[in-house]
Amino acid sequence: PGAPGTPVGKGVVARDLSGHGNDLRVQLLHDSAPDVLTRSADHHADQPAHASLRFDGGKGPDRGAVLTTSAKAPLNSATFRSGFTIETFIKLPDPFEGDHAWMGILSWEGRNGDAGKTTGWSTDEPTCSLNVTPERFLQFVLYPHVQDADPTSWSHALPVGRWTHIAIVNDGRRTLMYVDGSKIARNPSQRATGIATLGKPFAIGGTQFAEKFGQGFYGWIGDTRIVDRALKPKDFLLPVA
Repeated sequence: PGAPGTPVGKGVVARDLSGHGNDLRVQLLHDSAPDVLTRSADHHADQPAHASLRFDGGKGPDRGAVLTTSAKAPLNSATFRSGFTIETFIKLPDPFEGDHAWMGILSWEGRNGDAGKTTGWSTDEPTCSLNVTPERFLQFVLYPHVQDADPTSWSHALPVGRWTHIAIVNDGRRTLMYVDGSKIARNPSQRATGIATLGKPFAIGGTQFAEKFGQGFYGWIGDTRIVDRALKPKDFLLPVA
C-alpha cells in the first residue's frame, strides 16, 4: 500500500507472490535517505502489476537501495541445473544524466571465487548478475554451477524514457537474452549449466563486487519473475507471437 511517490523505507517487505518464500526486504545503501526508493504508478503496458518501484541511484555510488531475500530463502541456493528463465521490466530516465556505469539490475550476492571459479574477469564478481554498462548496454554475466566459465550476453544500447522487457533463458546448455521479445545477437556460445549460487541472498537494484554493493540502480523496475525451466518466448510476461 501507499500512494505513488511514497518512500519505501528500510525493512519494508515485498512479498513473493509465487508463494515460495522468497520475499524481498529493502536495504538502503551507504546510509541513503528513504526517498531513494519510492512507489510509482508507472509501468509497462503488459506488466501483471500496474505499478513499479523508482530507484534513485542518480547521485553516484553514495546513494541507492536494494531489495534482498532473507538469509534462508530457497532462491539463495537454487542451482537451476535443468535451466531457468529470469524476466524483468525496467525503464531508464530521460534525460539519463550522471554517471551510472555498471549499475546492477539484479544479482546473487557472493564471490564467484568462493564457488571455485577461476577463469572469469575477476573472482570478486558475483556468480550471476544483470547490469547496465556506461553505454547503456545490458550485460548478463553467469558463472555456471558446472563449468568454470563466465559466458556473458551483451545487448544493444537501451532506450531511455520507455519501458523495456528483458528475459534471460537458459536450457541447461547455454544462455540466451531477449529484449522486448527479440533474441539479441551477442549471446555466448559457451556451455552453461546452472548458476553457481553460494546460499547468499538474491538482490534487485544492485550488484556486488567483493561482496559490497556499489552503484545503485537509477530508474524504474517492475515485475520480476524467476522460474526453474527455460520458457519459450510465447510464455514470457511480455506477449510474443
